[in-house]
Order: sequence, then structure tokens, then C-alpha cells
Amino acid sequence: MTDRTIIILGFAALALLILAAVVASHLRRDRLATISETVAHLTRTRSAKIIAVLIWAWLGWHFLAR
Repeated sequence: MTDRTIIILGFAALALLILAAVVASHLRRDRLATISETVAHLTRTRSAKIIAVLIWAWLGWHFLAR
């Protein structure tokens, strides 16, 4: 198995875990916050929003630019 295959499988597993978390949060709204509620809570302040944009830009530059 090549390194590329392992990385793709890792991202696929991560995507499945995120999907499972989203489904669980919608099924158990009384106990779990949704993804949008969590992001809204984390980015309440201006500095947190700037940090979120910088992290998003860094991820995009390093993983999507080729």
C-alpha cells in the first residue's frame, strides 16, 4: 500500500467520522450541538474569526494548491 493510498483512506475515514457526528448531532439535538452551532460559538469574537480565516487559508494553501 502506497503512502498516497494511506492518506486517501485517512481522509475518507475522517469524512465518515464527521458525517457520523453530524447525523448524531441532528438525532440528539437535546444533548449534542450541531456543527454550525459549535462554529458559531467558537467564532463569537473578532479575533477568533480572524484566526479561523487564517487557519482555513493555511489549510487551503498547503493541501489544495498544486
